[in-house]
Amino acid sequence: MTGSTRAANAAQRRNDLIEAALRLFATQGYDETGTDQIAEEAGVSPRTFFRYFPTKESVLFFGEYDFIRSFGDVLLAQPADVADLDAIRDALVVLAPVIERIRERIRLYEQAIASSPILRGRADVNSQEHIAHMAEAIARRRGLDEPDAGCTLLATVSHAVLRQAIFGWLQGPASASTAAALHDGFALLRAEVGGQQRR
Repeated sequence: MTGSTRAANAAQRRNDLIEAALRLFATQGYDETGTDQIAEEAGVSPRTFFRYFPTKESVLFFGEYDFIRSFGDVLLAQPADVADLDAIRDALVVLAPVIERIRERIRLYEQAIASSPILRGRADVNSQEHIAHMAEAIARRRGLDEPDAGCTLLATVSHAVLRQAIFGWLQGPASASTAAALHDGFALLRAEVGGQQRR
């Protein structure tokens, strides 16, 4: 077996475990689901589960940091003459296809989070970490050594728009566009901040 084949098999097994865990978390609740059940649902041994994930919580949050790290790289690639808020929107739009490819996984993730107060607390902690990472990226774009209050505020508001856009997108048809939801969300933010009256 070649190295590339082994890597592909490992990626598939990891994906199978994630999908199995999310299905079980969403249907019977996170707290009621054990790692043995996840392994059985994925068709592997419990030992195999721990080869890929140290805890069942790590299955749920796998890949989140990769997305937010990618955001920082994409933001810094935006043209310098574009306003920060527009650059943030455009960076998130670039990453929208990543979200769209895992629509069902995100839906199950949200159900799992809703099933456990412990997970809701962990999700809140993760959100604060994501905001901090976004603020650091904004600071680098502004040539600052570290985020100031303005960077943190902009990151907090932008993260809220992202979350609202994803939530609205999940409520819509499968053909709905995450990019369109993001454009709408940032347009609404501008309208509210600018004091434009909505009808």
